[in-house]
Amino acid sequence: MSPELEIFRRNPSSKPKSKTPIVFVHGAFTGAWCWNEHFLTWFADQGFETISFSLRGHGGSGGRDLRSLASIDDYVEDLETVVDTLGQKPILIGHSMGGYIIQKYLEKHKAAAAVLMASVPPEGLLASNAMMAMAKPDLYLQMFWLQAIGPHTLLRDRLGRAMLSPDIAEDEGMIYFGRLETESHRALMDMMGANPVFLSQTDLPPILAIGARNDEIIQSELVNHTAKRLGADCILLDDIAHAMMLDAKWEKAASQIAKWLEKNVIEKQDSTSKKSAA
Repeated sequence: MSPELEIFRRNPSSKPKSKTPIVFVHGAFTGAWCWNEHFLTWFADQGFETISFSLRGHGGSGGRDLRSLASIDDYVEDLETVVDTLGQKPILIGHSMGGYIIQKYLEKHKAAAAVLMASVPPEGLLASNAMMAMAKPDLYLQMFWLQAIGPHTLLRDRLGRAMLSPDIAEDEGMIYFGRLETESHRALMDMMGANPVFLSQTDLPPILAIGARNDEIIQSELVNHTAKRLGADCILLDDIAHAMMLDAKWEKAASQIAKWLEKNVIEKQDSTSKKSAA
């Protein structure tokens, strides 16, 4: 049973564009706050009901004392808890680890569509970690220390450059960095191969894999791989870093996602409605 979860909701600020709500799933080290900065309100302004939540042990959710023991399956259970309050299949948008949670959710559940932002690929983190260790050993070491000691100021410069583009305001970047927290050791082990994704392309909803072309954490090659593995569409963005929903050009990512949803969800729903009416 899930602990009490921190949940945020926004109703469409204008005429609803879609009856299908969007549920945002955050990545490792963060909480619902990463969506609340921009995406939650922006997509509500586009006509969607939007929901963000903090996984157990993160943000304002319960379970903090046992966070290091939480598994990816526990996080999937948290997502199930939130979706069950909606009474319908949502659009799922997940970042990094959140994209992996969505993939695990789709093993047993349906969704209207899924957007995987700089997502951990189906096979987990082994490939991305190996690529990082080879090409960016300083960043690889600092990711280790982030998990070991949390967001210490000594880690801010190098990790900050991997998470956010240089043109984002320094004070804003520092605020975001200070909100990071250590992740569940068990969940990280699950993504290192202990709990891989088993999905078949034959029964998946429309999926978009979107990434940053120069992402140092989830490399663009792996975004392409995820798209091919899942039969998904793929978009790579320039001039944006790993934390796309917080970066200076976050709206570029949001706009691309909204365009994709228009074509792959809204237009298909409208077409189905017209056929039903006829």
